[in-house]
Amino acid sequence: MKRRSLLALPALLAAPHVVRAQKSYPNEPVSLVVGLAPGGSGDGTMRMVAAKATEEFGVQMIVDNRPGGAQTIAPTKVMRSKPDGYTLIQTTTSAFGTVPYFQQVPYNVETDFTYIAQYARLPSPNYVLVDSPIQSWAELIAFAKANPGKLRWAAATPFSAPHLANAAAFQQLGLDTIFVPFKGGAEAVSALLGGHIDLVVSSDYGPLLSAGKVRLLSEIGDDRMPGMENIPTFGELGYPLPARIIFGIAGPANLPSDVVQTWIRTLQKMNASPDWKTLMGRYMALPSLVLGDDFRRQMVDDYQRLGKILPGLKIEH
Repeated sequence: MKRRSLLALPALLAAPHVVRAQKSYPNEPVSLVVGLAPGGSGDGTMRMVAAKATEEFGVQMIVDNRPGGAQTIAPTKVMRSKPDGYTLIQTTTSAFGTVPYFQQVPYNVETDFTYIAQYARLPSPNYVLVDSPIQSWAELIAFAKANPGKLRWAAATPFSAPHLANAAAFQQLGLDTIFVPFKGGAEAVSALLGGHIDLVVSSDYGPLLSAGKVRLLSEIGDDRMPGMENIPTFGELGYPLPARIIFGIAGPANLPSDVVQTWIRTLQKMNASPDWKTLMGRYMALPSLVLGDDFRRQMVDDYQRLGKILPGLKIEH
């Protein structure tokens, strides 16, 4: 009897570990990596996702800001992480679309990630301070033509979609301007407010517009977004690179399907809630779900489409 009891002891000791391993995902904190500095729309919307997911799961979602490398440090970290759902990333049009065509990156957009879902689409306008003498996009172009090398402007990060959309437009127009690089939209906005630059193109304008501090001049996309009906779009103006700005969530390649489905269900629930729409409205973001395989196809298609456009623009970098 003693021998039988001793043999049973290891199994009893192991039982709690067996039960813990069978808990549903997630059962420990999840790291949500953001390739932008704190304070901008990318960071802000991901913190909303983190807060809502923490409520839903009862497990802490931790936003991990990893700016730098033109947003490439974050995807590199996540690509190398264990595919268990505990390290995910905010996808951006820049890190997963434009930047790999301008600098070497250690990740492959098409094969190194599991694309879970797009959760928002954002306008990305050009804007100046409300007390700027420049009243319209046409006036901005006129100023730049009359003052070569004087217009100072910024985007959230170098080689981002907004940066390249503006650079391509200015190149087509024959304008000589100065691009000032930053590590995130909040830094660019601070420079604008401080009078160090004249213009910002980014999705970080929402709180500034609500406070009456900025004037919108143009939208870099194809269509007129809500609240921006009176400004021209780059698609309408015939510029070479109209850009669509989206935020989504992805993980390393080979993420388990149950993890993907858990996040899809959670994002669907978020997207349907009134307070989610209110939170997104703070950044003028449009709740916009593209799920699973559809999201993957969209990301890969956009990446390949940009690969056909960007090399021909010969933008200096």
